[in-house]
Amino acid sequence: MTARRRQRNVALRALIEEAGWTNHSFASAVNRVGAEAGVALHYDRTTVSHWLAGSRPRPPVRGFIAEALSRRLGRPVLVADAGLGDTSAAAPPHPDEDGASALLLLAKADLDPTRQSDLRRQPYQLDWTVMFGPPASRDGSPVPAGHGQLDAIRMMTTAFATAFGLFGGGHARSALTAYLAVDLPTWLYTRTAMRRAVLGEAAVLTHLDGLMCLDSLHHSLAQRYFQVARRLAVEAGDPTAHATVLRSMSAQACFLGHHQYAISMAEHAVAQAGAATSPATRAALLGQAAVAHGAVAHRRAAMSCLHEAEKCLDGAATASANGELADLADHTGRVLTDLGDLAGAETALRDSLRLRPGTGRRSRMLTTHRLAEVQLRRGQLDAACASWQRFLTDYPAVSSARLEAAVAAMRRRLLPYSRNPIVRATLRQVGHNTADLPETEAHQQMWPDGIATARADQDECLASSEAG
Repeated sequence: MTARRRQRNVALRALIEEAGWTNHSFASAVNRVGAEAGVALHYDRTTVSHWLAGSRPRPPVRGFIAEALSRRLGRPVLVADAGLGDTSAAAPPHPDEDGASALLLLAKADLDPTRQSDLRRQPYQLDWTVMFGPPASRDGSPVPAGHGQLDAIRMMTTAFATAFGLFGGGHARSALTAYLAVDLPTWLYTRTAMRRAVLGEAAVLTHLDGLMCLDSLHHSLAQRYFQVARRLAVEAGDPTAHATVLRSMSAQACFLGHHQYAISMAEHAVAQAGAATSPATRAALLGQAAVAHGAVAHRRAAMSCLHEAEKCLDGAATASANGELADLADHTGRVLTDLGDLAGAETALRDSLRLRPGTGRRSRMLTTHRLAEVQLRRGQLDAACASWQRFLTDYPAVSSARLEAAVAAMRRRLLPYSRNPIVRATLRQVGHNTADLPETEAHQQMWPDGIATARADQDECLASSEAG
């Protein structure tokens, strides 16, 4: 279709005007949404002018446009509402769909190469953070499930969780997804007394798949698995599993810079868990709440959450062996970093590394990267390089897009000091595995410089809208 025959997109223009955006502000917002999906976009006001004149972007971008408008206007905006036709994006879980059906549909779509690619390129959607009520009951033929099946599911959970901790989210996730799509469904429709227990274990495994997607920076897929895991936990009547999923959803929102949503979900997780939750789980929930508050400089709320988390673990005999103390120290380090106490942050992050069990290699690497960042900010170049060298020693064994982005961030941080012999040695240690790592805009927005970049862009958009 030629430019002369195109019809102007009146619907999109009306939405942009309602949002109070300039064309430049709108383009920046779409770029940010694309970056969350791992797609580097470089749109500007000229591109928006083409869209308004009737040009249609490729399908993934249409979804980014709708999501950017949804966030700004505070209501769902469909691709069709923006005058861009329909979209092939998979729909969110339906509120009346039971967890077992939602899991089966999602896992099968995730295993299909064509549909998987589409799922991975969808945007993270803020309106999916609404809380679903209990789904409608489902009739089905009873399938016996007993303690043997529960033991099998729990053993698989342990195996996949251990692999994730040691090797990252890019290792064996397809095997976990196949287990969710093929093996697990045979036990999910049981009408025996074991039904709730089976659903609870399914929620844990589904949540783990979401965590692995998040580690691979597949944010839409992670969000979908978290939603299904939440639904399974509700059906199982398991408030602890439900709260744990909400904690991960808060962490994802915080990671993407949606801090008010992160705070809301973290606080909901603490309330959902209730008094019956174990001290270790409650400490983890409070730790995430502290991180969410710290990200927006809520000092009093963040420190209060950390103090309460410390009391939960005080005297816990297994907290050190299981990594809870290491997690709390890492949370403390992150909060203190955001609050500007770099010396305290360094001490806390060192404590986390000292307490971290050997099976937590991926977590140890993330903490080591945070420690190096803090040391560099404190002017301790040699110490930062030593920390990053320890990080790089473990790096070849781990498959994680999140850690790849950390390497790209490390290189950007160190390049200004490349004449320093220790810096040159550190950069050489990256080696051929990462020498050609693309430092894409999407990676830059995900870790860790990108959060600041996204905040700056958001401020610019707000300033532009206020100016006219």
